Amino acid sequence: MDPSQPSRLSDRGVSSVQFLIASGLGLVFFLALANIVVVQYGRGALRSALDQGVRVGSVSHSTERCEQRIDEVLDQLLGGAMGDGVTAECEISAGVVAASASAVFPSWTPFSADFEVEMTALATLEAPG
Repeated sequence: MDPSQPSRLSDRGVSSVQFLIASGLGLVFFLALANIVVVQYGRGALRSALDQGVRVGSVSHSTERCEQRIDEVLDQLLGGAMGDGVTAECEISAGVVAASASAVFPSWTPFSADFEVEMTALATLEAPG
């Protein structure tokens, strides 16, 4: 076979297709990994907000102050689109302040479900003084 003659059975260009497929899969994998890291940050921010909310509620004996503190912390840590999917509420019963929250963090990769998170934090009411 003469190398100067083009051949229809040539495998030239196959490596570029393989590189393109491998690069695409690598990029999707990296994006999914980055999304998991961001969701873990969101879970930590939500945990911090609930903990601070019940602390304030246990001292003030007020569900309004508890919810206000949760909102303040979430505004600082989860501003923007990530904070839009978060709902939280506080209640006081039997000497305990309870704060619960649910959040939906959107997935960045196709064909994967959004991340749904539910958390609760508790604190004992402090004696007025």
